[in-house]
Amino acid sequence: MKTIIESLGKSEIETVVAQLRAEIGGAPLAADAELQDIITMMPLALFIKDAQSRFVLMNPACEAMWGVRFSEMRGTDGSAHFPEQTPGYIAQDRAAFAAHRHLVNEELLWHKGLGENRWLQTYKQPTYDEQGRPRLLIAMCIDITERKRAERTMVNSMKQLRALSTHQRRAKDNERRRIAKEVHDDLAQNLLALKLDVSALHARTSQQQPLLHRRAAQSLATLDACIVAVRDLINELHPSTLELGLSAAVEWQLQQLERRHGLSCRLKVLNDNAALDQRQTSAIFHIAQAALDYVGSHSGVREVQATLNLEPAKLSIIISGDGLPDRRKVSGALELRAIRERLVDFGGELAVANLAGAGTVLSMTLPVTSVPE
Repeated sequence: MKTIIESLGKSEIETVVAQLRAEIGGAPLAADAELQDIITMMPLALFIKDAQSRFVLMNPACEAMWGVRFSEMRGTDGSAHFPEQTPGYIAQDRAAFAAHRHLVNEELLWHKGLGENRWLQTYKQPTYDEQGRPRLLIAMCIDITERKRAERTMVNSMKQLRALSTHQRRAKDNERRRIAKEVHDDLAQNLLALKLDVSALHARTSQQQPLLHRRAAQSLATLDACIVAVRDLINELHPSTLELGLSAAVEWQLQQLERRHGLSCRLKVLNDNAALDQRQTSAIFHIAQAALDYVGSHSGVREVQATLNLEPAKLSIIISGDGLPDRRKVSGALELRAIRERLVDFGGELAVANLAGAGTVLSMTLPVTSVPE
């Protein structure tokens, strides 16, 4: 360790001592002996470079972390051991000197002994001479490889969960579309056929069989109610207006809000030039439907407006209402989170504003190219 300290000039040692004194709150240090002990015993990896990014000091912890001895690095920039990574290190060193403040970076370092790249988080503090010229770069580093691996594993898990969620939604949409088609082709058609038969019976019994005529009329009323219910069920599963485009489907949803909750609903279309296929239209519609249901469920809401700006490359949907959410209800926060997560899956964003006296505004944007087909 003595040879390491001796490789530094007296003024350089004093600079290092001053930096270390500042770190420990101004406690006095005996320049040589105490500095040697501190550098040797520090559990954190410490290294010092000169203004030309040549190594002038490495402590044992740094040697162990890097898998290389200081005797091999002394007076060099490390390119013999890290040929591909050294230019990046030098660029970061120059950035620290130019910034005149300490910089924190994440850098890859090849560990020959382990045969792999390790992630390091480095803290570099530049020092200068009396003329303000770069002198030394005092640096410490922490091995964050396991943290980066854990982050990567978490990111991959999130991607898999989102992919699974997207797959489930697609499967759910396909199943809804299939059930809606079967209900339309079978149940709805059978109800219409039954209505025709009962209508014929009702017409033929008007004069001769008044009791049967009244029963037939009651049956017709029941069949009409059943047909309306089946039509509503089909639209809930897969609105037929989706075949007409996103604007028409959102307009239908606003009409449903008016009918069910007595709200005043308006649709404003700024542009309708996005070329969306049926799957894309369905995916975006369900996001807009969830937003409309969220805004329409607020206490005190009387008016709801949807503004669509459907450009070829970017979609913008704004849902606004004059009511405010009840923050005591957990369900509202969960609904909002579900909307945000679906938008994130498509590369979109959600902005929410709750303004007293103005109401709630949900602004959703997403690129058309990211909407799954």
